[in-house]
Amino acid sequence: MNEEMIFQQINLVRKITLNEMKYLSEDQVDQMPKGFRNTIRWNLGHIYTFQNLLFSKFGGKNIQTSSRYLELFSPGTKPADWDGKIPALSELKQHLEEQPEKMKESLSGQLDDKIAKKFLSQSTIGGLLIFSIYHEGMHLGAIKDLKKLTV
Repeated sequence: MNEEMIFQQINLVRKITLNEMKYLSEDQVDQMPKGFRNTIRWNLGHIYTFQNLLFSKFGGKNIQTSSRYLELFSPGTKPADWDGKIPALSELKQHLEEQPEKMKESLSGQLDDKIAKKFLSQSTIGGLLIFSIYHEGMHLGAIKDLKKLTV
C-alpha cells in the first residue's frame, strides 16, 4: 500500500466519523447509557487527542495538543472525572476536520521512518498511521452504539 492510499483511507474514515456527528445535540453527546464508561463527546475528543499523542509520544513528531484535551480525552480518562469547561461539539468538529490534512503535512514522506518509542508491534510512522485508522474505527463503532441509545 502506498502513502497516498493510506492518507486516502484516513480521510475516508474521518469523513464517516464526521458524518456521524450530523444532527447531534450538545445534550445528546453527553449522555452515558448504562453499561457505557464514556460518551459520544469523549469518543470524539479521544479520537483527535489519541491520534496526536500517537505521533508526538511514540512517533517523536512535533504535534501539539492542548493540555486541556490531554486532561479530558487521553487514554484512561472518563467524563465522570471531568471538572470545568469542556470543548463544544463545534470545536471538536473543527479539530477533527482539520486533523487529517495536518497529519498529511506533518508526516508525508516519513512513513518508513522508525518511531521514537515502540508502540504495540509498530516500528514505523506508517504503521502508526495504519493503527490510527483501526483505532478510529473502534471508537466510531462506540459512537454508533451510543447514538442508538441516546436518540
